[in-house]
Amino acid sequence: MIRRRGKRIAAAVLLGAAWAGPALAESAGCFHFGYDLKDLEANRDVYLGRINTLAPRVNFVKRDVFQKGCPNSSAACRDKPYLVPGDEVVISGGNGDFLCASYAGRNGAVTDGRLPRAAVSVVPGEPVAAPQGWLGTWQSGPEQTIAIGSGAQGTLTIKGNATWGASDPGRVARGAVNIGELDGEAPVRGLILSFGMGEDGPLPYDEADEADCRVQLLRLGSYLLVRDNAMCGGHNVTFTGIYRRQ
Repeated sequence: MIRRRGKRIAAAVLLGAAWAGPALAESAGCFHFGYDLKDLEANRDVYLGRINTLAPRVNFVKRDVFQKGCPNSSAACRDKPYLVPGDEVVISGGNGDFLCASYAGRNGAVTDGRLPRAAVSVVPGEPVAAPQGWLGTWQSGPEQTIAIGSGAQGTLTIKGNATWGASDPGRVARGAVNIGELDGEAPVRGLILSFGMGEDGPLPYDEADEADCRVQLLRLGSYLLVRDNAMCGGHNVTFTGIYRRQ
């Protein structure tokens, strides 16, 4: 579970025992969900980890602190949020002794940061997600919600709402909040759901063009990873992110 300033915040999902598993890209950059989720299912470049038992708590590590040489294992680089053994995270890369990790709490709030590589273990590969494993309402931060339900002939329905600026009282007062919506239906393909939205309604993902809204969803442990092409709403609106079921 993640804590900040001594307060306990409900948890989500991460990587498990000694580091052994798919090779991670060694990169200084983290937390960019510009990948193709279909490739993700095969290559596992982004996958699930779990905090192991090497320490009773594992703090996130600060990035690029001036004159401190962060990330490193010094107290100066230790951030306030921390996890405990058993917590799960999404790993999206690594550099040296540190991994790029994202953790979503039960309220959908996402913490991105670096974690010590030695404290995180790979969660073994998962079986194909059953349709019921997708059902429910998923949240990512305060402005992104996706509801997944049962559709016809084994498909799932996907409805979502996202905003940009709704957390800014000034924008709300000016009526300057941008919005986006999802309304699709698709069959489960392994761990992936994907679809498009054209002028006349939902489309198969591969039949939608770049001017249409195109969305891919991946089930990963307790998480739902979502990527869109930034064409699913107004300016700056996106559904891309890590979601936790509510």
